[in-house]
Amino acid sequence: MIWLEGVQCRVKVGVPASERARRQRILVDVGLECDIRPAAARDDFRLAADYWAVEKLVRAEAEAGERALVETLAERLAAAVLKAQPSVLAVVVRVRKTPAVMPKTREVRVEIRRERAR
Repeated sequence: MIWLEGVQCRVKVGVPASERARRQRILVDVGLECDIRPAAARDDFRLAADYWAVEKLVRAEAEAGERALVETLAERLAAAVLKAQPSVLAVVVRVRKTPAVMPKTREVRVEIRRERAR
C-alpha cells in the first residue's frame, strides 16, 4: 500500500449553505493498493503508480465545485483515482475536516475503500 497523507485542499463542503459559503481546509489521505514488485525490482518509476499525478488529481477534484457531504467527496475522489490509475487495484480515501458548525468536535473523518471492478 502506498499512502499519500495529509493532501491539503481548500473546498466548499457542508450541509448548511453558510458552511459552503467559504472554502475550508480539509486533509485527504489516499492509500493506493497496487503491486509494487515490478517497479521495485527494476527501480523504475515508470512501472509504479504515479502518486504525484494522484496528488494533483485529488486536489483538483476536491477543489472543484461544492458538496454538502464529505461522503460525496470521498466517493468522487476514490472513483477518480481508480479511473486515472490503471495499476491501482483498490483505493482507500480518508477525508478529514474541522466542522464549522460543531465547535466541540475536533474533526469529522470519512474513510472508504473501493476496489476496481473486475
